[in-house]
Order: sequence, then C-alpha cells, then structure tokens
Amino acid sequence: MNLRRYKNLVPDSALHRELEKLLQEQNGRVSLQQVCEQVMQIRGQDGQTAEKLVAALIEGDPRMRLNGNATVEWTEPSPEEIGDPNRRFTVFDLEVTNAAHGQERIIEIGICHVEKGEIVDEWSSLVNPERPIPYWVRRLTGIKNEDVRHAPRFKELLPRLLDELENALLVAHHAQFDVDCLNSEISRAVEQRLTNRYLCTVELARRFLPGSESYRLETLSQWLQLNHERPHRAGSDARATAELFCHLLRKAEAPWSDYLRPRPTPATKEERAQAAETD
Repeated sequence: MNLRRYKNLVPDSALHRELEKLLQEQNGRVSLQQVCEQVMQIRGQDGQTAEKLVAALIEGDPRMRLNGNATVEWTEPSPEEIGDPNRRFTVFDLEVTNAAHGQERIIEIGICHVEKGEIVDEWSSLVNPERPIPYWVRRLTGIKNEDVRHAPRFKELLPRLLDELENALLVAHHAQFDVDCLNSEISRAVEQRLTNRYLCTVELARRFLPGSESYRLETLSQWLQLNHERPHRAGSDARATAELFCHLLRKAEAPWSDYLRPRPTPATKEERAQAAETD
C-alpha cells in the first residue's frame, strides 16, 4: 500500500520496539554498540558499520536520532507543548470483533474533531473486517454480517484516517484499548504504528468528575445529559465521548500534561520510579 510519509507513523517491528524500550530504560540515550549488541544481537561491529546499522533501524522515526557521539538519543516535544487545550483533538471510538489481543478487527469507526472546546467535525463508517462477526458482538452492537459485507475495508479508510490523525492529540474512553486496536490494524496494513499521544476520558473523569456511581460512558452520558443515542455504536460513542471531553476541557484547573499517555521518556531513574508509582 503506497502512502505518503506521515510524521506520526513509525516502523512496527520487534527490533524497533526493543530499541524504544532500551532508550526508555537508559534515560533516552544509548551507544551504537549497545544497540547492536542488545537489540540486534550483533557483536564486534566497528563504529562505522554500527552507525549504518542503527541508522537503518531508526529510519522513519523522528523521535530517534544519531547525535554524532556514537550514540542514538530520544527526542520528543515536552508534555506542556503537546497538552495545549486549544490544540486539535481527535476523539474516536471503535467497535471490534473482540478476538484475542492483537487479532481484533475493526467493524466500525467513529471520529469527532474538537477545537477550542467545540466539536467541529464528525464522521463514522462501518468497516468490512473480512471475517464473520461473533454472535455476542452482533447482539451488543446490532451490527450484522450483511451490514459490513459491502462496507469499505480498513485499508480503504486508512489514507483519510491518517491525514486527520497526523497532527492530532487522540482522545478515547478506555483509550489504551482503542489505540492498541487501531495500531494493530495499521500494522497489518502498512507495518507501521502511531506515535500520537492520547488522553483517556475514563481517567480524566475519575479525577475531575468525582461522585459518579460508575465511569461507564452510558452512565456518564445520563449523568451529564450528553448526546448518546446509540450506545455501542462507534459514531454515537465518539460523539458522547467528545461531549464528555468538551465538558472536561471547561475545567480550567485540569493539568492535561499530567494525563498524556504514553508517558514521556523519564530523564532519570528517579523520574522513572515516580512515573511507575502513579500509573
């Protein structure tokens, strides 16, 4: 599949994930020899060869760079830069076949764009998962196999989706699940994954809306009188989540940078320990 280069897409390979993990463990900077030995399992490389190998591994990932001192380092914007409440947020929801982790197939996607605390655009689409929808998912969502038979496949929606996500901060209810599902589909299509930071409205609501009997989207929608006409349908869930997020944005004291996920790479062991305690 031919796509233009997107700055929020990085290679999705086992070696690349290992390098990412190593950089996080080593304060965001490691030697080229460490990368060769611990990630690639190659020993005894001279400096020039090591540099070529590592350069090939990090190609296409703007978060990693060679710094000229025989090391590779992690670079990324600060949470404060990313967490500007006036920036563009993309709120999304997915309905999936809910197979084993990493094997889910999306059957519907809903998108709402939020700017300056207002919903400015939204759309949704059924998606052909190219496999049968399990019975209990059909019962929960009302989406039947015949409904998705002529729907676009995920690959067909991917260019539009990537265009809209490139500069966005993502928002979802139980966000890690949705982000993981979305990345699984992207990886299958183009062997890449998103690097967008995201916010979880469950986590934010627990912090800034104390007193709810539960933090399920349906419960919060009833409590706050949000527009949520069709629970367990991606368009309606995305709309309700976007309205919930706009409600949360109006809480001026909200320190958004503290709730960005995944967390930035800590600079020291002490910061890593502190981050682990608050997860």
